Amino acid sequence: MSWAAVAAVAAAAGAAIAGYSSYQGNKTAAKQAEADAEAQVQQGRLEAERIRKEKEKTQSAARAAAAENGLDVNEGVALVINDDIERRGTYDEEVAKLMGYNASQQLKGAASVHRSNANASAAAGVANTVSAIGSYQSKQSAKSGGYKANQPQKNGWK
Repeated sequence: MSWAAVAAVAAAAGAAIAGYSSYQGNKTAAKQAEADAEAQVQQGRLEAERIRKEKEKTQSAARAAAAENGLDVNEGVALVINDDIERRGTYDEEVAKLMGYNASQQLKGAASVHRSNANASAAAGVANTVSAIGSYQSKQSAKSGGYKANQPQKNGWK
């Protein structure tokens, strides 16, 4: 085996390994981004649940304070305060859920990019491998008396 053949095999193997490594790296990054996206959704839900519980504690404390001061908790100012706590708490819950969802969508977009990059890396690895092999074959063909550009062609145009 000549040094040129060894070099061609090494180049082809290097191209294949580089393409495969890039493919694997991007596939792994895509899986991680998907997992992170799901974690963000769950984090948003957990935060909303924490806010809901805090809202209930605040409402309870407000009702207890109103009742302690002799106010009817089902009418007037006490009811307005309770409704305001409910409205603000519900808003905060929804914002927490929405922020988790939005973060997850960004990560899902990143996962999609990583999957596309993985596919492109695989295709590039194959193309580079074929190119390395083709380059060696064309050099071998030229050495063995293949097409010679500077020589006149027989039976060709005069």
